[in-house]
Amino acid sequence: MGIGAAARSAPEAAAIVTLHHRVTFGELDDRSRRLAGALAREGIGRGDRIAVFSANRPEVLEVCSGALRAGVVPVPVNALLTPPEIAYLIDDSGARWLFTDDRVEEHPALDKVVTFGDAFERLLHEAEPVDVADVTLGRPMHYTSGTTGAPKGVWVAPHEPDVARRISQGFRKLWGIHAEDVHLVCSPLAHSAPLRFSLRTLEAGGSVVLQPRFEAEETLAAIEMFGATSTFMVPTHIERILGLGRKVQARYDLSSLRLLAHAGAPIRDNTKRLAIELFPHGSVWEFYGSTEGQATRISTDEWLRKPGSVGTPIPRADVVVTDGDGAPLPPKEVGEVWVKEATGERFEYWRDKRKTRAAWRDGRFSVGDLGHVDEDGYLYLDGRKHDT
Repeated sequence: MGIGAAARSAPEAAAIVTLHHRVTFGELDDRSRRLAGALAREGIGRGDRIAVFSANRPEVLEVCSGALRAGVVPVPVNALLTPPEIAYLIDDSGARWLFTDDRVEEHPALDKVVTFGDAFERLLHEAEPVDVADVTLGRPMHYTSGTTGAPKGVWVAPHEPDVARRISQGFRKLWGIHAEDVHLVCSPLAHSAPLRFSLRTLEAGGSVVLQPRFEAEETLAAIEMFGATSTFMVPTHIERILGLGRKVQARYDLSSLRLLAHAGAPIRDNTKRLAIELFPHGSVWEFYGSTEGQATRISTDEWLRKPGSVGTPIPRADVVVTDGDGAPLPPKEVGEVWVKEATGERFEYWRDKRKTRAAWRDGRFSVGDLGHVDEDGYLYLDGRKHDT
């Protein structure tokens, strides 16, 4: 499939939905291609960076999809960052344009600041749509700080269309994403997992529902109102929903949900068990990964057999736990977790060869997590290397 194919086959179908706005696939495709045209007109092309600093709104997905389909790399900027942190990301990434929903001071490194609203609409209106790929050709460059040091940009060069199509199809197959899906976004699109799930849902021809910010009861109401079939949460979101109490939870029909994927932090055993009770049977899946790449996942039933585990490697991925010298450790012994990415992609830390070299060994990467595997190959996390 792909966004372009979805636009050709069902141009009036809903692509992006909020409480007050609806973007069809025909509109999304046109606006994405116009965005790419506006960038191309100013000489911004494959491998160049643009920054996006905004709360959740349809324009974020229009900019990211249009840029990535043209091989331009968005740099999402978390709306909670301070002005010095924002300036650092702009300077370090070399972003040439900034798209924002806020009043941001002109920055000397930027060629242009485009504010969502009239300025953005004018930019699209004046641009000529250009041909772009049906699927996104690469990843945004997200910044991750881990536990130490300055934020690091995770860079993967844009792919050729056939490789990009294979990677997109692999992710959609892994999570069963299809054209009938309605994906609810309740986490910031500036984070890698919410943005990835959103773009892959659009590439499958499914709809994406945006919440401007997470509110526990509003999230339950949105699942019922829009018939959401999938969502991504972090454990804090789940805890806030559980904190509403059973009386409030019972007001909402959650039966449409087939997938609640969670990651981003360890989840408490009791939180996980209560979530499994609240949401439809089999819908709660946990995965382990990072901005750098994905490693494992675990279903509801597997977790009940292996409480505390983050699962086994996803197809074509590999996970090895090693000692300080890089030698593989036997089951139950704690060491550093090394991952072979399922897609075969090899990231770099932007403009930091030393940190890139340190992150890779024998075709696997590590972000400094410690863990162990059991006798059945299930991974358990035991903290961070830099915390010890």
